[in-house]
Amino acid sequence: MSTAFDSFQRQLANTLPSTRMITSLSQRLAFSTDASFYHKVPQLVVQVATVSELQALVRLASEHQVPLTFRAAGTSLSGQAISDSVLVMLTRDWQQIEVLEQGDKIKLQPGVIGAHANHKLAPYRRKIGPDPASINTCQVGGIAANNASGMCCGVKHNSYHTLAAISFVLADGTYVDTTDETSVAAFRASHSELLQGLAELAEQVRNDDELSHTIATQFRLKNTMGYGLNALLDYHDPLDILCHLLIGSEGTLGFIADITYRTVAVPKASATGLYLFPDSHAACAVIPALKQLGVEAVELMDDRSLLSVQPLLAKLTELTPPPGAVALLIDLGRDDEAALQQAQQELEHLLADFTALCPMRSDPVTSQALWQIRKGLFPAVGAVRASGTTVIIEDVAVPLEALPEAVNALQQLFDQHGYAEAIIFGHALDGNVHFVFTQSFASAQEVERYAAFMDAVSTLITERFAGTLKAEHGTGRNMAPYLYAQWGGAGLAVMQRIKALIDPRGILNPGVILNDDPQAHLRDLKAMPPVNETVDACIECGFCEPQCPSLHYTLSPRQRIALMRRASQRPPAEQQEIAKDFQHLGIDSCAATGLCATACPVGIDTGAWIKELRAEQARHPRVAKWLAGHQAGAERIARFALAAGRPLSKLQQRRPTFPPVAKAPEATRTVESSEKAIYFTTCPNRVFGTDGQEPLPQVVERLCARAGIQLIVAPTNGACCGQPYLSKGYPQEAQTKQRELRELLWKDSEQGRYPVLFDASPCALQAKDLEGLRSYELATYLAQYVAKKLTLKPLDEPLLLHVTCSSRHLDQGSSLRALARLCSEQVIEPEQIQCCGFAGDKGFTQPELNASALAPLAAQVPSGCQHAVSNSRTCEIGLSHHAGSNKVQYRHIAYLLDALSTSTAST
Repeated sequence: MSTAFDSFQRQLANTLPSTRMITSLSQRLAFSTDASFYHKVPQLVVQVATVSELQALVRLASEHQVPLTFRAAGTSLSGQAISDSVLVMLTRDWQQIEVLEQGDKIKLQPGVIGAHANHKLAPYRRKIGPDPASINTCQVGGIAANNASGMCCGVKHNSYHTLAAISFVLADGTYVDTTDETSVAAFRASHSELLQGLAELAEQVRNDDELSHTIATQFRLKNTMGYGLNALLDYHDPLDILCHLLIGSEGTLGFIADITYRTVAVPKASATGLYLFPDSHAACAVIPALKQLGVEAVELMDDRSLLSVQPLLAKLTELTPPPGAVALLIDLGRDDEAALQQAQQELEHLLADFTALCPMRSDPVTSQALWQIRKGLFPAVGAVRASGTTVIIEDVAVPLEALPEAVNALQQLFDQHGYAEAIIFGHALDGNVHFVFTQSFASAQEVERYAAFMDAVSTLITERFAGTLKAEHGTGRNMAPYLYAQWGGAGLAVMQRIKALIDPRGILNPGVILNDDPQAHLRDLKAMPPVNETVDACIECGFCEPQCPSLHYTLSPRQRIALMRRASQRPPAEQQEIAKDFQHLGIDSCAATGLCATACPVGIDTGAWIKELRAEQARHPRVAKWLAGHQAGAERIARFALAAGRPLSKLQQRRPTFPPVAKAPEATRTVESSEKAIYFTTCPNRVFGTDGQEPLPQVVERLCARAGIQLIVAPTNGACCGQPYLSKGYPQEAQTKQRELRELLWKDSEQGRYPVLFDASPCALQAKDLEGLRSYELATYLAQYVAKKLTLKPLDEPLLLHVTCSSRHLDQGSSLRALARLCSEQVIEPEQIQCCGFAGDKGFTQPELNASALAPLAAQVPSGCQHAVSNSRTCEIGLSHHAGSNKVQYRHIAYLLDALSTSTAST
């Protein structure tokens, strides 16, 4: 580490707290990768919370000439979000959203996830223009910095063309807010030389007819290759030029502190269909007519793509696409149903001569299934790749008339270079296709094969088709050596001048976009050694991260896997250090709920891997076996400890206060009915009571009686679903408890004749596949069989709802949400919280995990809110503790349903 870097780090410690300056090897390795196939270990990872902190950081870096790389979500595919110097991350403080002008504009901080912005705009039937496939994960800072687009975005709706205003920080620490006249005036005065340089450069480009023509031609296509030189033609005010150059600059010119977009209308009526064509020529021949018709999106999929998702395709059609066939997925939108039907008729007439794998349909289920086929293409390759290989996705754009020839030519290149598994798909309206293939970098021969292939792609696209080598994913590191091939000497010289004007010391993301090394794309290649069969298919895309409760506490699922992969290549002493750190960072702090699998393109459950590691480490099998055999006695001990410890727990703030001990339900008058259900009281509800409330079984029994259902509360006899044993690394004891539970409930339900209700959602998930039983999570049963037989008087006030991880697994939370909507028209589901992080007992043993996961909760609780519901007792304990000064108490939704309802018959 250099003397300059040491001095930089010491001075930075006066600005940032030590907790946000990450220096440990293990954590730096975990941050050494993004979604690309490159890998660099940062010397320092810093997390900034405010613009002023960012300014101080940049000024220090400029003074000491220490390179900085900004990262948002790290979903970039071209290596632009990694560094061997200082990696700059954002805390959760950068997530402010302001909807403006009735949704016509929206102001976003860089930490906002794209899908969250669209969620805020949904009531206005608007959305942001960019719609990358990673929109549920990627953040606005990355979307703007890479000028990301997507399936419906095209050229006209990207960040460049929908930019309304921007705030940014330059390499010298200067902050500019283009909505603030004072800020703009000060900048024009202090940076007149920079602005004059941009004005002169723009005039030089406009006077160069050949270069101007090249720029105009290139930016008629989707193009993220190099800087946005179109800004030099489109704008005359140098500040406007600068603002638009920042878009797509990949963090090499400045930091985007916020951006205001002009939004795009969302069609009120839409339909989706999938059509098969004999070859790419036939498919592409209809695209101009589709464009004229005004379709929302057209996605092209070649025959290899269709083969890779055949299981998904088989659910919609019995037809098997023949070799050489090409499909078009078409999305059509209009402002009303009548206009949509008319457009559908026109489209069906246009496509009458071709096979409809699925004709245009407007139902959401079919539409979702069709788009799932399209979105499944990238992971389909990743899921079947050979161990040790990585998945590479590239994207190019060519003039629309050249698209069929380009598709055929790319397929020929795959065959010539030995990429038989490669597939092609893309946004046909824009002549933009992606190609996905698997690649090993384990030998020099494999690296040479990749280099030769990329050289051939460059020649094909730039020379034969006059296209662009990067349509959406940014130049990054892997296309930087081909910038000359794309732009020639004149275009490259202009880009070098832009960089010199705006970042004269070259401290911002060096090596990205501009790189003098002709083999930069072959350096720092990421190895993908096997770690565990459960997680080896991980492509390190980061889609899992927003789901993970430990993301802002220790590591995300991607980072856990990446750390173990990178560790395997370190010296033995470092491996020991990492293994020691991983105990807390990777194993103990993982909630292991498997929620990551719901967002993973290849369905990886990192929690299952962590449970395997816990099982390998399990040191108390005899204790676990004894507890499993004496469950009832263990619960009595737990209840005693809970009662004894509750007074003391009220004296500390770090952990949630212990709840009261659960009371046994009192005998109630039930109904005699042929419609019966068996109620199983789960361990959490046998131990933990709810303040000021009757036992939950008693409440549910009353609800069922109102609905004419006879509820039979089963004796538990120490039975358990096995979840506590499985999560702690004792799978055999978990299986034993599951068998015992199945035998008990098989008898109580009269051999599966009656449904069995589980009153905690995690237990319901664990028991959902017990052979011969009809198992229901309690909220699901109430929604399907009880609520419709009740008359409810809804609240006229807000209702807080938390959907548990297990409910998301069971039915995506639909039952719980349906019940909440019956109870109130003002249901609030706090944002940025997917999992509460209580994870059984970790709310007591690892309270920092629970606190980190629920950090956004308190600010979203309305003042005076009285009602909060969920469907897992342990989750409710943590939620109540972290709901802030409002002191709202989360309870099972059955309590509220009971308070608001009467029987339909009595009414």
